[in-house]
Amino acid sequence: MKDLNSSDNQQPSLWENVRRGWHWVVFMAKNLTRVGGIDAWMGAFRRIIVVLGSRAKTPPQLAAHNRKTFYEAAEFDFALRLEANWEKIREELAALKGEHFIDWSERYLYKEGWQTFGLYAFGVKIDKNCRLCPETTKLVETIPGLVTAGFSALAPGTHIAPHTGYPEGVLRCHLGLVIPADCAIRVSGDIRSWDEGKCLVFDDTWDHEAWNKSDRTRVILLLDFKAP
Repeated sequence: MKDLNSSDNQQPSLWENVRRGWHWVVFMAKNLTRVGGIDAWMGAFRRIIVVLGSRAKTPPQLAAHNRKTFYEAAEFDFALRLEANWEKIREELAALKGEHFIDWSERYLYKEGWQTFGLYAFGVKIDKNCRLCPETTKLVETIPGLVTAGFSALAPGTHIAPHTGYPEGVLRCHLGLVIPADCAIRVSGDIRSWDEGKCLVFDDTWDHEAWNKSDRTRVILLLDFKAP
């Protein structure tokens, strides 16, 4: 693991935050069409404004002495529940047949091939999508401090460039659903591969990247949750 003061732990610059914030606005605008009803839509819109406004301030970080790259999935009860029910989740994924997937917001990190099907974004429930995946939705709604949830698909040959997440005091969890060979993620100096039915939990404020060098699409359930 690199030193905590090394470059891969620096907060994004002001320009990067502005650019990334705009990409997220566009991304959420696309997802709002999947939020059911005018009341839900207005509530989601207000929530987005609050979240984007809070990102202009200094957000909370994980305590430096507790920071790791990867965490043991067994430390989190919800991860064990996801692993126990991963085949149900994959069945709902298969039933989608690629419908309603949209490009991940931060297009400057990749050329083509990174798509997502959102269930929750910034704590906003994407109702129409959740209704298509009722069992997955029930499971993710048991996660304490859930912020984001959805399927993340990486097409063959796709590479997500090195970047850091927003330092918001959250951890990220990936549940492997469709995992071909030659797929991996690097977090700081630690490289891991996904396994079907298993969770990887990591701190995405470390510099990280991911790739799919296979000839099949890799799909995971991606989650952000507030760190205990």
